[in-house]
Amino acid sequence: MKNKIRKFINENKWILITFLVATITISVIYILNKVAPFGNNSLLTIDFYHQYGPMLNELVDRIRSGETLLYSFNTGGGIPFYRNFLNYLSSPFNLILLLFNGDNIIMAFSVVIGLKVVFAASFMSYFLKKVFKKDSALLVVFSILYAFSGYFCAYYWNIMWLDGIVFLPIIALGIIRLINDKKPLLYIFSLAIMLFSNYFIAYMICIFSSVFFVGYFIYKGNFKLKNILKTFLMFFISSILAASLVAFALIPLYKALSTISATSDVFPEFKFSFNVLKFYFNHLTGVNQTTFASDKLPLPNVYCGIISLVSIIMLFFNKNIKLKTKIFSLLILISFLFIFNCSWTDFIMHAFHVPNDLPYRYSFIYVFLVVTLAFYSFSNLKEIKPLFIYIAFGILSIFIFLSVKLNFENIDSTRAIICFVFLLCYLLIVILYLNNDKKNIERLTSFIFILFAVVESIYGINVNWDINHDIKTFLSDRKPYKYLISEIKKDDNGLYRMEKTNSLTLNDGSWYDYYGISTFSSMAYESVAKTQRKLGMSGNNINSYYYQYYQTPIYNTMFNVKYLLGNYIDNDYYTLIDINSKYNAVKYDYAYSIGFLIDKKIKDLNLISDDPFYNQSNFVKLLNDNKEVYNSLEVSSVLGGKIITSADGRYYISCDEVSKKLIVTLLNDKTQNLYLYLNGSNINGYTINGTYYSVSSDEYYTVDTGLVRKGEVSLEIDFSSSGNGITLLAKSINDDVFKEFTKNVSKGKLDVKSYSETSITGIIKADEDKAVYTSIAYDPGFSVYVDNKKVDTYKVLDGYLAFDVSKGSHNIKIKYYPVGLKLGLVISFISFCIISGYVILNTEKITKNQKKVK
Repeated sequence: MKNKIRKFINENKWILITFLVATITISVIYILNKVAPFGNNSLLTIDFYHQYGPMLNELVDRIRSGETLLYSFNTGGGIPFYRNFLNYLSSPFNLILLLFNGDNIIMAFSVVIGLKVVFAASFMSYFLKKVFKKDSALLVVFSILYAFSGYFCAYYWNIMWLDGIVFLPIIALGIIRLINDKKPLLYIFSLAIMLFSNYFIAYMICIFSSVFFVGYFIYKGNFKLKNILKTFLMFFISSILAASLVAFALIPLYKALSTISATSDVFPEFKFSFNVLKFYFNHLTGVNQTTFASDKLPLPNVYCGIISLVSIIMLFFNKNIKLKTKIFSLLILISFLFIFNCSWTDFIMHAFHVPNDLPYRYSFIYVFLVVTLAFYSFSNLKEIKPLFIYIAFGILSIFIFLSVKLNFENIDSTRAIICFVFLLCYLLIVILYLNNDKKNIERLTSFIFILFAVVESIYGINVNWDINHDIKTFLSDRKPYKYLISEIKKDDNGLYRMEKTNSLTLNDGSWYDYYGISTFSSMAYESVAKTQRKLGMSGNNINSYYYQYYQTPIYNTMFNVKYLLGNYIDNDYYTLIDINSKYNAVKYDYAYSIGFLIDKKIKDLNLISDDPFYNQSNFVKLLNDNKEVYNSLEVSSVLGGKIITSADGRYYISCDEVSKKLIVTLLNDKTQNLYLYLNGSNINGYTINGTYYSVSSDEYYTVDTGLVRKGEVSLEIDFSSSGNGITLLAKSINDDVFKEFTKNVSKGKLDVKSYSETSITGIIKADEDKAVYTSIAYDPGFSVYVDNKKVDTYKVLDGYLAFDVSKGSHNIKIKYYPVGLKLGLVISFISFCIISGYVILNTEKITKNQKKVK
């Protein structure tokens, strides 16, 4: 056993060293940025903060509690969980999270990201060793530069994308083995894992794999007809088998994609996106990372070490490198320049979608190819004349100088000087490398070379990272709110929704574990996001909608929001059930059920934009003989602007050209709850009834300001710039109409007897033929049974599940099962059987051959 271990270590020494060095590198980066477990900072930022972090927490909770992974009521009012799982959470690395408890979950995120970059370096080292048959310190150097490239620097927080840099080297190696040795298994399994880990990045890798396969086959040059047919057929079948192996995930996901925003784009106008010279300047270490398309100079994140750039230049000077290799290398570099720069090819690479920020998400593929070529070039360094080596270094030094002289926006003179220092250091290393005949000098050179690659990698990331998200702050209210939630659930274990009025993330239901409305997810139903905006929720009309402060009572009844956590306001519609100095729990008194009877005219109810009160009122009219539930408040005066138009309680008010503030006076005829909806460009927020309400971007929302005294009410509106205007809707509720509405909802509610997240059973009593409206997002995966007979379902309010019932008492069952899952499971099983049969037959063949040799 010891001999086998010793043999394994000797055969894989440099790969193991790569693993160790990568671990040290990411640890130092974490230490410098005080990232857990080496400090109090977390890597939660942007989408990781609002999306992946809370969702990963929910995944861990679900696995530990044995809950379903098919559907979840925690976010969005209900979204199939498998959609979020396959888009964000399905990486095998996430299993590591199960080793951590809830208090350490944020540190676990750091561990997962660290392990991914470590394995990316290690797999790259393995790839380079197997492809080029080299086994030296160069494996460590170039693998570190690959893993800690500009792509990781910019997109480390997009944890599901990191699987691309991890598995790409293994997939590429699998293709090479398939072509050279006719062994397809590595390619099949590695591609299948990638397809499961993240279908979006896998799509990009599939395009690369097809081109890489054809390119490498042509490069190898075996054009016998039999070999062409056999190799291409094997690649085609292997690709199909890899996808089929995970068909249980891909087919339901494919069916689901038609409901999200990222699949409705049209081809963009043909154009080139950036200056070519600036693109090449962006290869310098320490350039400003591109995170958003709105950044100062958005360019692909492609830097991967100064020595990689020098090595690419030297590749074309090395006479001992075949002309064919140089031509293929040049084609790779030119092709990617075109792919990055051309709007059409970039659109195709992003799965026929214009990204919502975060451009050039496939740049890691380019980095992989550049590092591979650089490694090959440097491995043949001793075959190039010293003069050409100096010329290559001289060319790059001029290149660095030009980046400053031409005022390249993504680098300043200080960073350029540091790049030049790295260049000189690498020149000294090259000189040592070329004169390392003695073993001690060779070891010293190897150590120095690795050290500088590590230092450069740390530098490139550290000058771009600004990690300041304190874990203690993020976790400060987790325990008290989870305690409140658990106490509420003890007393009330029914099917209802809950929301926080002072949200921490846009997926708080996932973070605190409650059934919530708010969500921010690329897999959210686009139609529901639009509906929620029309009903007065904050959101982007694409993939987010979220609860801000207090919504209207009508909204809460419509969506069965029974409990609110956070701020408490004086209100006639809520009961304070728990309070301390910071954390409140409030019960809404008019939440009845997730579904209730309504007039069949709901099928024809259309929602309009920018008037949530009108939309909510029209819904109410279907339950109380067409009576208006909202009263409009009159605007009596405006300071800092003037009323341009007013009709039906809708005011458009302009702002003076020099003013950044409007003061609007409203007439309130009695002490009552006041509801506001404001929209207009560049609103920062507004103050009323002693409370300030912030407005971000153009995500306007309705708000319940609480009980407001009778008389004149002052509304102060702040703008970020002068000369803007607003549309103002100020309403109160007609209590008599509201009580009639809630009485009818209560009378026709679905009385839920039992429920899980994939099955709801209950009883409903109809005094005449009616529709049943549910606050469950419409999905073809839902089946509804009335008295054990399946009935047709349809979509109302542009996004919600409804069905018809006849007069009488009925047993209702609502079940969810993803469309395409059964078919996917069958295909996956068949694929597994085929692959297993191939392995068995291949093993028997190898055994027979071994016996013949003996």
